[in-house]
Amino acid sequence: MKQIVLLLIASVSLQCTDRNKSESGKKKEIDLAPQQKSDSLLLNHNIDSETDPDQLKSEVSRLNGATSIKKIKSENGKFIITYVKNYKEYKELNPQSGLKENDLKLYWSTGSTIQKTLVGSPARLMKKFNFINEIEIILPFQNKIYQIDVKRAELEKFVGKSISEIENDWINSFADPYIYDQKGREQFLRKFGTIKNRN
Repeated sequence: MKQIVLLLIASVSLQCTDRNKSESGKKKEIDLAPQQKSDSLLLNHNIDSETDPDQLKSEVSRLNGATSIKKIKSENGKFIITYVKNYKEYKELNPQSGLKENDLKLYWSTGSTIQKTLVGSPARLMKKFNFINEIEIILPFQNKIYQIDVKRAELEKFVGKSISEIENDWINSFADPYIYDQKGREQFLRKFGTIKNRN
């Protein structure tokens, strides 16, 4: 029970700071990293005036295993989210964490967490932010690299609904049939995901 509580706390407790905001018009640099490691998780994005950087940080902090996100970069509407490759990188990013190496392994190896993260995260972010047109997630775990690359238009075509329709009925139109249903999750991953062996 203690391990489950630690895992839940670790997955929810991403410390966020807003380090630099450029003064040049609409471009802002947002730093989502813990204060101790301010250069490890940079997010550069041309944010329009309607987008709240705090809302973006808040949504990223809700992703599965958010404290294990090593870096996020954005380029022309494509976000690339890369998770840590091992416990050493996790501790460099979260030196204050009491999470043990076995706890981190247990988190990613139980309950289809990796697959649910890959399937759910792109849709979660796209439904909240119109400027995100594509999301790639790279999640190394043990001897494999789990990866997904989803474009907004392809997601809408696959699901048969627009992102706004998905947002308006999140549970019935996406979460239940694709994140929590094993067959739907596997179908989504076959379409958009890859698994590679690590060298």
